[in-house]
Amino acid sequence: MRHRYFRLILFTVLCLAWWGTRLPGLESLPLHNDEGLHLTRAVEVWNGHPFWAISDGKIINHWPIALFFPQETPVFAGRFATVLVSLFGFAAGYTLLNHLFGLKAAALGSLLSITSPYLFFFERLALSDAEAGALVVVTLWFSLRFYLSGRWRDAIFTGLTLGLAVLFKFTAAPFALTVTVIILAAQRQPLRQRLSGLMIAGTVAFACLLPPLVYLAVRSKDFFSIALGWIGLDGASGGDQPAFIANVTRLWEQLSGFGTLGWSVAVLAGLVLLVIFHQQKPGRFIWLLLLAGLLPLAIIVFVGREVLPRHYVVALPMLLILAGAGWGILLDWLQESRQQWVVAGLVSAVLILGFIPFMLAAFRDPGNLPLPGAIRTQYITDHSAGYGLREGVQAFPQTLTRPELPVIASMFPDSCHRANFYAVGGRKMQCAAAPGRTEVEQALDTYGAVYVLVDNAPLIGLDVSSLDAQAEKIAIFPRPGETDETASVVLWLVSATR
Repeated sequence: MRHRYFRLILFTVLCLAWWGTRLPGLESLPLHNDEGLHLTRAVEVWNGHPFWAISDGKIINHWPIALFFPQETPVFAGRFATVLVSLFGFAAGYTLLNHLFGLKAAALGSLLSITSPYLFFFERLALSDAEAGALVVVTLWFSLRFYLSGRWRDAIFTGLTLGLAVLFKFTAAPFALTVTVIILAAQRQPLRQRLSGLMIAGTVAFACLLPPLVYLAVRSKDFFSIALGWIGLDGASGGDQPAFIANVTRLWEQLSGFGTLGWSVAVLAGLVLLVIFHQQKPGRFIWLLLLAGLLPLAIIVFVGREVLPRHYVVALPMLLILAGAGWGILLDWLQESRQQWVVAGLVSAVLILGFIPFMLAAFRDPGNLPLPGAIRTQYITDHSAGYGLREGVQAFPQTLTRPELPVIASMFPDSCHRANFYAVGGRKMQCAAAPGRTEVEQALDTYGAVYVLVDNAPLIGLDVSSLDAQAEKIAIFPRPGETDETASVVLWLVSATR
């Protein structure tokens, strides 16, 4: 009984630690372009359009956001939904490790997840990848329950969670192979029972996908052209470099490019330990888990035309589970309690001490986080990031001294919609296709003057000097790494010359 209470207390403490690292400073990083799209879709759910613009393969990830009424607190609502769904994956990973490899593996595997700078970064954004990755872990747990028990209800839940994972993000689809490998390898069960379980899981998963398929067929929409365009064996990425080489490079950057080398070493060491000490557990079972975890990752790497950094979030929780199992097996092999405490303490210290500076920087000043180049470009410095736009819109009460004039957004429409989520007092920009020259000239004809918030002129936004009008620079909003002279986002007051 005392041991059971200890397990419960440990699980509670780890969940609170995970929760406590994800919630603070949730709104510190400006909205990324994709986050703005997901928030827009969540608002459309309230307008009666649950499957609005789903051709990119993200079908229901905006539904949890809609539950928290994003019209009021959009940034927090969007990101809190990701945190909430990701928690299910964290809990399932702990439960799986505890059940199959013991309490030590569960504790260290959970600590690897908590202190992962890569997961920490993406689990706090309104993106679907972390949610799909969490549901993949839940799917793994239910498929392993069927492996051990052969119960139909476990097959049903396996299909349900797999279907939901795919509905959150199509990059979870390769994990159907994980389910297939685990269920068919369940030699405790007769072959007929295994095949029936696989059929049940597949039928339930397909039933989850059926409603959006019917919707697209009835509405005569394209069948996920954006998502399917991501697949390509002959694609190239990064110049003449084959796609899979660029994808492997990006995968390594996600493991090593966050300034916390200790975590990367601990993950790789855990995987190596799992292979070395696989005889401590049923060897065939260990190889089954490795195959089930690594095969979908290999498919993503070799089939993806261009695997972006966030896409690996779907597969990384599985690797952390395997790494946690490796460390747990090592501790069991040491046998002596003192040796176990020393190794566990050293690993924990390396993970925690390496993670805390990264976490605090994310809370206080995410623009200066140590990030891989691709992530820094997308989420900090490029037009897809929200820096400059957020500050520009939030400053409207101070900078827009003529409330009768409209504000035209001279930028991509998605950037405008996302920036408007930061509007104060209902003062939003009028969105137009970049550069918005026609809308600016029409406003000049109607009002005689207009405010224009320009992003990256003349590459994206309008070069106001090309207008037959007077332009006064009202305010500048530099992104991280920019100066006042090189600021990408500038607010202008443009007045007609008459």
